[in-house]
Amino acid sequence: MTDTVIRENQKMRQLGGGLLIMIGLPLTLLVFLFGLSAIDSISDILILLPGPGLLAVGLWAAFPRHPPKIKMTISDEAVSMTSPQASIALDDLQHIRRHIPLLAKHTRLTFKTDEGDTPFDVIHLTHESQDIVNQISIRLEKRGKYLIEGRTDVRGAPNGIWEVREGAAFETDLNHAKNMHGR
Repeated sequence: MTDTVIRENQKMRQLGGGLLIMIGLPLTLLVFLFGLSAIDSISDILILLPGPGLLAVGLWAAFPRHPPKIKMTISDEAVSMTSPQASIALDDLQHIRRHIPLLAKHTRLTFKTDEGDTPFDVIHLTHESQDIVNQISIRLEKRGKYLIEGRTDVRGAPNGIWEVREGAAFETDLNHAKNMHGR
């Protein structure tokens, strides 16, 4: 299976740059059209600078000079990250925790192994946190393991911790579909 490459998403930056261009261009044209005739001294030129300034910042944001950086690569053997420089072998993975840290607005995935925890912030990426967990789960199924989300003691609500378990992800027994599973 090909590697899944997760990059930073620059669409919000490009959208903001486009909005600044839309504001800065008419402002620049109006100020230069009506403001050039009223210039009496060098200090009057300061009135003309906000329009071109907005236009320059908008062009800088709308057309980034570097391609999106790779933040994570999920392969059949390991999960490699660049924001915290780490590589986690899928055989060593114990569980994945998805949570929002205190005073934060973005989701964080924490990968637990024997060596310790490795946090990864999921902010401005091409994939959401659930997509990342699903991609890792697909890779684990090839190794005879699967991810299952834990449940809380109160009403069995999902707790955001996916544990790695051994075995088949789905039942392969012929009578599994006929079994009522306690119902």
